[in-house]
Amino acid sequence: MIVKFRRWWGTGSPLWRRLAATAVLGAVAFVAAQVSALAGGDLVLTFGLAGVTVVAMIFFGFTLMMARARGEHAYSPGWYRRFQEQVHSAR
Repeated sequence: MIVKFRRWWGTGSPLWRRLAATAVLGAVAFVAAQVSALAGGDLVLTFGLAGVTVVAMIFFGFTLMMARARGEHAYSPGWYRRFQEQVHSAR
């Protein structure tokens, strides 16, 4: 499963999907860390989940930064960008 994820991540999955994946992972880890802390869970588990949240935030920022450096638009899927390019080229 990890190999499939790395292949999907590295072989040009759409930017909005990569951003959504890291945002969901970060949000789930953050909520799990909060629940663990409030429930009196193990300290290692709580800080481990907080670490996963931090790593997800770093991946999100790095992915967005590199996409902007390459000129990708983070807020629109590829099919919509191609549609916009066709509309602008028709003018």
